[in-house]
Amino acid sequence: MKKTKSIIIGLALVFLTVSVVYAQWQGQGQERGSGPKERIFKELNLTQQQKEKLEENRKAQREEMMKLHTAIKEKQAKLQEALKNPAVTRAIIEPLVNEIKSLQTQLIDHRINGIFAVKEILTPEQFAKFQQMTEKRQENRKWRFQNWREKRKGTNQNQG
Repeated sequence: MKKTKSIIIGLALVFLTVSVVYAQWQGQGQERGSGPKERIFKELNLTQQQKEKLEENRKAQREEMMKLHTAIKEKQAKLQEALKNPAVTRAIIEPLVNEIKSLQTQLIDHRINGIFAVKEILTPEQFAKFQQMTEKRQENRKWRFQNWREKRKGTNQNQG
């Protein structure tokens, strides 16, 4: 049971990352016409219909994700406030905790649904190539973040 749960969570995290990177790619370069989104579209050799469907999917995904993120933040703020009360008990905050868990589950489900929507729009070859591009971009972002952290760490040590 725990192994199955771990596998599901692991898959969800992979899919979450893919959808986040996809959403970021879709949101960039819209004004100039030569940004990352257009390069991806060109590299994947998308039809106009695929481009339109992906754009519709991205907009719907973004709107719903923002609603869920806002709701989660509001519930978490209420939870933090409740936990400051010395008289609070686990029984009092349990309904709020369950609401947060439910929203987080909805968030994961929504991301997974979005990935499958993209998978339905793209051909299997396009989707495989898209996944490779996503992984490469994630590796580049991770490398840049690590370099940035190392530079910051060096700057902080020089100041001390």
